[in-house]
Amino acid sequence: MVTRDANPYAGNIRRFYIFRFLMDLQLWLPIWVIYLREERDLSLTQITALDAPFWLVMVLAEVPTGAVADRFGRKVSLAMGAGVNCAAIFIFGIADSYAVLLASYILWAVAWTLCSGADSAFFFDSLKHAGREHEFEKLWGRTRSVAAGAGLLALIAGAPLADATALWVPVMCGAATMAVAFLVALTFVEPPHLAEGEEQLSLAAGTKEAARLAFGTPAIRYMMLFGAVTTASASAASILAQPFLESHGVDIGHYGWFLVPGSLLGMAAAFMAYRVAQGFGLERTMALLPLGMVAAFAGLAAWDSLGAFVFLPMTGIVISACFPLVGNYLHQRIPSSRRATVLSLYQLLFSLVLMGLEPGLGAIGDEWGLPAAYRVAGILLAVTALPAYLFWLRAHRRTRGQPDAIPAHPPAVMEPSEEAV
Repeated sequence: MVTRDANPYAGNIRRFYIFRFLMDLQLWLPIWVIYLREERDLSLTQITALDAPFWLVMVLAEVPTGAVADRFGRKVSLAMGAGVNCAAIFIFGIADSYAVLLASYILWAVAWTLCSGADSAFFFDSLKHAGREHEFEKLWGRTRSVAAGAGLLALIAGAPLADATALWVPVMCGAATMAVAFLVALTFVEPPHLAEGEEQLSLAAGTKEAARLAFGTPAIRYMMLFGAVTTASASAASILAQPFLESHGVDIGHYGWFLVPGSLLGMAAAFMAYRVAQGFGLERTMALLPLGMVAAFAGLAAWDSLGAFVFLPMTGIVISACFPLVGNYLHQRIPSSRRATVLSLYQLLFSLVLMGLEPGLGAIGDEWGLPAAYRVAGILLAVTALPAYLFWLRAHRRTRGQPDAIPAHPPAVMEPSEEAV
């Protein structure tokens, strides 16, 4: 029997935590909207409009890059994603025109698609070949906590750095950490993703088979739709956080401290989501996520005051909790050979929702104020998430034959190296 320490894929887990931390240690995050408004003289409408082609490119590139990860390897896709991301952030920091900013956004979109799907597929298959597949939900949630921790550090340090230097300085620091992430990705060991005797399909055939699996299986299809509308709505709300602070006169050097609670709660949600789902039931846990987000939108819409910021940390909770729960649900139902492509289809749905939602909310915020944008977002989430949840619930119960509660995982085998991960 191969011990965990001797297994060549066990080291991927530790290195992936470092990779994820560096990818999310982006010091420009608390000031990027203000950077575009003050350094590049863009309106909120123009800023959110930039994201429309970004999401369009993501839509067009998502599935092909997922198929690339399944065909040529997840390590290759992750390394390429970090490298392209580094170039995109660098260009974003030196851009002196709308056209150059647009080019950086397009590169950004390609970089995201190279990593999305490939990251969790790589992580799951590394665990699988290290004999720890049953730990995915817990450790993938831990990965989200690591990412949130990096984001928290960026929030605390990024805004003061920008205040002490210039708004473009944190952007260049982000390009540097992304370059280090690229080097870390080169150290990964590619885990096998084909079953014994399984034939490697071409890009076109693999994509077709993944689409058949994803959209032809009701439980997968409706979970993907539910997760996409829920997380896209929360993401749109988080993008409006900086304009919210600016509209209520908060000094830019203090932005990070306002965003810290959401990051901390997001870390806790990612870390505890699998325990909550096991104890409270997956069905009830999933229902609470959009309900919490709708309640947050209602509070932000009704209370036009800096105090309403107490509702915004809900975005971090919802995004972080969906991360391991939706991910584990899909991973357990997708074969390794199609994993990255199916997960890219999930990201595709997310991109389609956000591509329409974000510019629309930005335009509403410019024209009628942020409370109106929050009101519209809450209504849209309510009318889309509820039907998706009910369809998923019916398909899930038919498939699993269980009226409630996520199936318990088999007990983990504790070995000496467990605490090191």
